[in-house]
Amino acid sequence: MASTFSPEEPSPNPSHREGDQIPSPSGRGLGRGSSSDRARVAGHVLDDIGLFSRHVVGLPLYDYQLEPLRAIIDAVLHRRGREFLLVFPRQSGKNEAVAQLLVYLLTLLQRRGGQMVYGAIGDGLGRGMRRLEQRLDTPWTRGRWRRGGRPTRYTLGRAAVVFLSSHPQAASRGETADHLLIIDEAQEQDAAHIESVFTPMRAAHNATAVYLGTVRQTGDFLWAKKGELESATAADGVPRVFMVPPETVAAENPAYAAFLAEQVRRYGRRHPIVAAEYFLEPVDGQGGLFPPWRVAFMRGAHSRLSGPRPDEVYVAAVDLAGQDEGAAEVGAQLRNPGRDYTVVTIFRVETEFLDGTETEFLPRNSVSNGPIYEAVDVFVDHGSRHFQATPGRPRLADTLLTTLRRWNVAHTIIDASGVGQGLADWLAGALGRERVTAYQLGGAGAKARLGSDLLALIDTGRFRYWGGDEDEPLSDGWWFWQQVVACGYALPGAGRFDHDLRWGVPAAARVSTPRGSEPLHDDRLLSAALVAELERRRQAGALFLGASASRVVRGGDPLSGANF
Repeated sequence: MASTFSPEEPSPNPSHREGDQIPSPSGRGLGRGSSSDRARVAGHVLDDIGLFSRHVVGLPLYDYQLEPLRAIIDAVLHRRGREFLLVFPRQSGKNEAVAQLLVYLLTLLQRRGGQMVYGAIGDGLGRGMRRLEQRLDTPWTRGRWRRGGRPTRYTLGRAAVVFLSSHPQAASRGETADHLLIIDEAQEQDAAHIESVFTPMRAAHNATAVYLGTVRQTGDFLWAKKGELESATAADGVPRVFMVPPETVAAENPAYAAFLAEQVRRYGRRHPIVAAEYFLEPVDGQGGLFPPWRVAFMRGAHSRLSGPRPDEVYVAAVDLAGQDEGAAEVGAQLRNPGRDYTVVTIFRVETEFLDGTETEFLPRNSVSNGPIYEAVDVFVDHGSRHFQATPGRPRLADTLLTTLRRWNVAHTIIDASGVGQGLADWLAGALGRERVTAYQLGGAGAKARLGSDLLALIDTGRFRYWGGDEDEPLSDGWWFWQQVVACGYALPGAGRFDHDLRWGVPAAARVSTPRGSEPLHDDRLLSAALVAELERRRQAGALFLGASASRVVRGGDPLSGANF
């Protein structure tokens, strides 16, 4: 049965640590003895959130979570009016820490009263409310808290937490943050809206503010607040920014260390998702989608091949361009000479898997990442009609089929968006539907995910392009690397890298060639990038990349040597 004791409001005592041996409020010890004994034990627990986390919530927080919470609690109880920024690696307990902070403050302030305000956008509100409800299920609060009102309000005694949408179009004015203001997902917030609507909520009682979020870009609200608070710390020496590196989390939590090692193995240490969400490095600080260090990762030591070799496995990636009306006429010029090319990139699949990249979290030779994809040849066509032949120019469908059969590809992926669906269906009928993947690259978020998956292949050393002609103008290798270097990217302020990334060679890009200035497309780059979608499907078990050989085994005479 839950205790009905309502604790007073002692001053927090940082000297009490979570390892102190005391009777547990959730155990029978608190229910025995005099009320003064129970009050003494409860007051001792409420002296420090580490004790409260362990003995009341029952889910002890780590030291890296407790350090910023103690600073926040001190500022709240002493009306210091400070602002704090909490940035933890992904899935390391930032929101868990904040939920326990709110339960602690509700318990501590239930007699004094007043409210705290929690601002978030979209799903952030729901996540915050669900986590708070889960953590309110303690022996001291179970059955005693209430939810209600518009906006949603959680009350315990006279204290409350109010959840408000921080979207610029939401009607969120009029509330007061008596003790604490929390702004979640700060990287997605509109700075002007927060400062004009939410910051004034702190004014009446000089309330503390806490900003939470994930590192994205240096131009967003989170990063701007980081700089502002670091300047304040430089002036008075009071820590306000708590950016917890993943090494700290891994040192306290072995399970997280294993989780982090898997993310590094899967994506690579410098993949933007890993760099930003786990190592707290902004994604716009990388020097472009393909900076020099990534280009070096992409360069293979192998040469271009003229044909398949025995016992090797090959796959093909097809970026299909539109057909040109002029291509139907003998000797005619293309009506649109600046159009994209159809590009087929042939990859050799190295099934001798690459050992894991050596990092501080992942020892070399500890786990296999997957196959290596080596680009060994490319076929390029400009404007041929897909299903109509002309004298001296076969239809594109036949040329593609001949190329794929010559290389005996195990699997082909083709961009089937737009004009590509018909040709994709035709190739599937000719080669077998189990050997052709029609991919809708034009779908919502598809190109963003493809770019993210491509970087994961590159950054784990599993994408390699042939070498030897990269410095020869107008060669196939030269064109590929020109597109790589020219590729730019953009990410909306509130966007996720694997969902909202926009990348490609700018439409107006041109390059100097021996023939003069020419348009620079991204068709060769996109063709090569499609192999990342093949790998994603392989990892998901949706396709098998392998080779089989059949042999005729000459059998012996089963009657030989028999005695009749």
